[in-house]
Amino acid sequence: QAPYGVPQPPPPGGGSGKTIGIVLGAVAVVAAIAVGAWLVLGNGGGSGGSDIADDGAHTLSTPATVLTDYKKSGSAEGDGFSEDDVRDAEKHGVKNAKDVSATYQSGEATDYLNMKMINFMGVYGDIDDPEKVVDAMFKEMQKSAATDSDGEAVGSPKAYTPAGLDGAVLKCQETKVSDSSGSGPSSISMPVCIWGDHSTLGVVIPIDMADAMAGKAADLSGAADMTAKLRKEVRVKA
Repeated sequence: QAPYGVPQPPPPGGGSGKTIGIVLGAVAVVAAIAVGAWLVLGNGGGSGGSDIADDGAHTLSTPATVLTDYKKSGSAEGDGFSEDDVRDAEKHGVKNAKDVSATYQSGEATDYLNMKMINFMGVYGDIDDPEKVVDAMFKEMQKSAATDSDGEAVGSPKAYTPAGLDGAVLKCQETKVSDSSGSGPSSISMPVCIWGDHSTLGVVIPIDMADAMAGKAADLSGAADMTAKLRKEVRVKA
């Protein structure tokens, strides 16, 4: 049983297999929480995002390779929106909503202990108030985590302005998932970063398997830098 009651993917062999399976399952579950928040809350409306520059319409793509050595995984596609989900998002005020999602891996696919992953999903369309959407998504994630004994949203989302962000709002928060398997740390930490601008919204969950297995706290600043770089590579002028 994976965090939040969602079945985890089959873990690899070895003594740490169960813990690694929990890590992989937790990434998908955190992404699903963010999806749910977007669909429930829509684009927020209002004009509170007026301080975020509107640089024109953009779409989102999922290139075969990002950040030099992260390859898109054909066997582990990111969890995104279904056609029904997109229609629901439009009902909540997202104009012309379209979605993308992908999972990226760096390192040998079978070397789980040294693998690095990025779970990315996003929506593009017309977003009136980007910061309101980002804040609302984190609130929904905190609410979902609070109802589950295995999940925890640590502290509050922190705003970051790494180089190259170019006029978007970007916030990251640490999440923790308990692991009672005995084959790894008692809890596994991972960062969740969400950016928003007037035409795109992206959820990025980077995970360094070695750090996760060592019980290290999520590196939010590093995750924010990675998110800003990924945004530049996946965001395409319409």
